[in-house]
Amino acid sequence: MASQLRSEITARIQERVRNYLETAHLINHLNANDIELGQLDLENIPTLELYFWKQIQTFPQVTNTFIGLPNGKFVGAGGQGQGFPQILLSDESTDGSLSYYNTNAQGKRLSIVVSAKDYDPTKRDWYKDAIKAGKPIWGNIYREFATKQLAISAAQAVYSTEGQLLGVLGSTALFSSVNEFLSKLKIGESGKTFIMERSGELVASSTKSPVFKKSSEVKGEEAKDDKAERVMASESENEVIKLTTQHLESHFGSLQNITDSQQIDFKIGGARQFIQVAPLTLGDKKEGGLDFLVVVTIPEADFMGRITANTNVSMAMSLFALVLTVLIGLLTARWIIQPILTLNKATKSFAAGNWDQKLPIERSDELGELAKSFNSMGKQVKKSFLDLEEANATLEQKVKERTQELSVALEELKASQAQLVQSEKMASLGQMVAGVAHEINTPLGYIKSNVEMTKDLFDETENLVAIYDSLIHLLMSEDVGEEELNSQLAVVTELSSEFRENETFHETKELFKDVIYGLDQISELVVNLKDFSRLDQARVTDINLNECLDSVLIIGHNVIGNKIEIEKQYGELPLVQCSPSHINQVFLNIVTNAAQAMDKAGTIYLRTRADNENVYVEIEDTGKGIPEDVIAKIFDPFFTTKPIGEGTGLGLSICYQIIEQHNGEIKVASEVGKGTTFKISLPRQAPSSL
Repeated sequence: MASQLRSEITARIQERVRNYLETAHLINHLNANDIELGQLDLENIPTLELYFWKQIQTFPQVTNTFIGLPNGKFVGAGGQGQGFPQILLSDESTDGSLSYYNTNAQGKRLSIVVSAKDYDPTKRDWYKDAIKAGKPIWGNIYREFATKQLAISAAQAVYSTEGQLLGVLGSTALFSSVNEFLSKLKIGESGKTFIMERSGELVASSTKSPVFKKSSEVKGEEAKDDKAERVMASESENEVIKLTTQHLESHFGSLQNITDSQQIDFKIGGARQFIQVAPLTLGDKKEGGLDFLVVVTIPEADFMGRITANTNVSMAMSLFALVLTVLIGLLTARWIIQPILTLNKATKSFAAGNWDQKLPIERSDELGELAKSFNSMGKQVKKSFLDLEEANATLEQKVKERTQELSVALEELKASQAQLVQSEKMASLGQMVAGVAHEINTPLGYIKSNVEMTKDLFDETENLVAIYDSLIHLLMSEDVGEEELNSQLAVVTELSSEFRENETFHETKELFKDVIYGLDQISELVVNLKDFSRLDQARVTDINLNECLDSVLIIGHNVIGNKIEIEKQYGELPLVQCSPSHINQVFLNIVTNAAQAMDKAGTIYLRTRADNENVYVEIEDTGKGIPEDVIAKIFDPFFTTKPIGEGTGLGLSICYQIIEQHNGEIKVASEVGKGTTFKISLPRQAPSSL
């Protein structure tokens, strides 16, 4: 209870003081707006007097509201007049003195109440500090000239649209109003509260002890100037305030160390005191804000008397209630328990399945109503149970029918999925066959050309052999003449010379070498195609992923083209247990996608490495990259960025499934305009599911 009371009192004080003091800044802000909008003429002193005179009546929370002008003039109004506010003025008419005037009902000046000579607002701290800060500030706490009470002023400099200083607005709040509020607070029987600065100087309190020393107690120049020295809370005339402050300084080491609300207790003359101390801030202290401490002190004795009396009353009432309860319980037990026992027995019988169980209705009170409700419930439950059995039978039939429908749909879905996967495989196969056909067609072309040229050379050779046969026939004939023999010999010699000059045999050998080279190329392509497909090795086997990548480059050469540079950065790899045809399908899909992303120009980097558990493959291209909104969906089935008819959107989805089936991982990283990298990791040992 003490903690709650302290917290409530502290919160009320914080709220009231904030609202009271912040009104001063609000008034300055309103006045600055009027000046900036041209609604207030700073050259017209009578108008300014009337403006502040009316304003001070609208805002009784402040004591004075005023403005200091750069020419040394000071105009304002205060709420200390007899019946009506006072006018505060310092200009040529007052010979530079600050004069307080009583006023009539129309706000006209009457007699001077008090006056201070040689008053120049431009030399005052509040004026200079507001200009220096360039924003609304709080001045230091001081003793107000007319009331001789502690006060604080809020100040704000006002400038024209060209940046010229027009004046400094100010509003003053007296802490005597805070004292009055604190003194009216009900804090237990004899609780105290006070507000002090972090320096320990008193600001306000609920007691009548002074917050500043009288002028007779101040020595030297301060006494001449009728100034007041502030009273330190630790030196207050009030014993509770003094001892409480001393304990706070001792407990926290310094008042500066109190950063949040704290509840502690200590003793004064053996009597326990409950204390709550909490910061009260308005703005940033370093930037002209206020930083106070609110302290609430409540003696324990304020609570103990009431607590003891309440305890005695509570104990007496509790004893009486106990006796009365026992008597009533004994009287009503027999009247209540028997029907309840009957109800309990009927309930157990009902729970055992005896739906026809009924209770006798012999009473009209609550237990009688309960018996009626029980009998009605029995009928409804019996009906509901029968309905439920019927519904259950119907539901089982519906579930069976629906299950059959779902089974058919599942089979159709599996068939559709298989068709789509087969479609993607056929698309990849078609792409691969096109590349293989192109690669085979090139050597076949020049093999055919060389064979045709060889055929022509064989015709020449056949002609030469025929002429040689004729010459041999003549030589073996006995009837041949010398002239005919010489003629035939000359023809043979001429053709033989031409045959040797044309290097026919050498040219034929070269043609055959080219034909054999072309056949070797076709043979190598067929071997790589067989290694790529591994149709005879769809099951798991040990393979070298570097060799798989080389096969993919040969098979996909037609798609990759000659303008794309292949940069191999292979590491030493162990054999990996996997499905070769499936892994080759993954590599081919990623490499061909990389080639298509670079528009036939760029570089594809192939990197491999291994550690004790996994083998890693990276395929990086320098293509146009993949946008962020696309990269998250590239492994989704049917997602494709290609035009309609050029892709099914299943390629990378199948790749993802293949790597996942191998207990591996496939990741992608991309940056638009720079390229894309696919990272694949596979375990050395094949998963049991393959």
